[in-house]
Amino acid sequence: MGQVLDIAPLRSVVAVADCGGFHRAAAVLHMTQSAVSQHVRRIEAVVGGPVVERSGRGVAFTELGHRVLGHARTILAAHDAALTDLGAAEERVLLIGATEHGADVMLPALTAALGRRLPDWRLRFRLDRNVMLADAIEHGHLDLAVMLDGSGLDPAHAAGMLALKWVSGRSFATPADAPLPVVMFSEPCTLREPTFATLERMGTDYRIAAESADLSGLFAAVRSGLGVALLPMIGRLPDGLCLAEGLPPASRASVFVRGRTGIDAAILNTVEHTVRDVLAGQA
Repeated sequence: MGQVLDIAPLRSVVAVADCGGFHRAAAVLHMTQSAVSQHVRRIEAVVGGPVVERSGRGVAFTELGHRVLGHARTILAAHDAALTDLGAAEERVLLIGATEHGADVMLPALTAALGRRLPDWRLRFRLDRNVMLADAIEHGHLDLAVMLDGSGLDPAHAAGMLALKWVSGRSFATPADAPLPVVMFSEPCTLREPTFATLERMGTDYRIAAESADLSGLFAAVRSGLGVALLPMIGRLPDGLCLAEGLPPASRASVFVRGRTGIDAAILNTVEHTVRDVLAGQA
């Protein structure tokens, strides 16, 4: 038998190109980096020359590599189209990260809308904090992430804006002659700076009464009366919480959709427009 360009190694070559390197390609393909490297070497053995070479901290495709890449995309497109036509295509999974804020309100609508707009994909969500989602996107462990910027920067390019509101337990009373007790997320968190800036702008004395690494802990601290928290508003508040009165008005937070290196631009645009529509419906 003559030389053969196998599908799995070709897929690894395309992933290296789309993701900008072996490490990210391995994360996207759910393989080890060494396995991706072996796949590329197998292709190089078939075509008789180097396909990629090191370039600084990344990789660059050789002239031969660009030719291989063009054929690889054509072969994979035909291969995947044939599987789909024959009803034998593997289920495709889209990994989407989201912050915890408003998950019980926003995610059902987002899941339903994406299910209609991306019917060929199975959606899987990961709820986490911004810093963890950003790291996962950087390393290719997530395909997309819906992220929050508490400072409200770059609203023109945001998928939507959310009002920041002071929230307290129902029995909480603002102290008259003592610093305002504040509950907030532990570092790092994009809501800390807006909290401090809002209070300092109005000359309000405050103290940090409690910190939490997750949303459930923060809600528990606020519900128990330890202090107030500045949070983005999406839909209704959880039981036992209400909007706090008599506190300085705050700005708004930006919501952005970020995609990993190599993500299909059409998929990214679909998710971003869907988030815009869902946020508009929650306004």
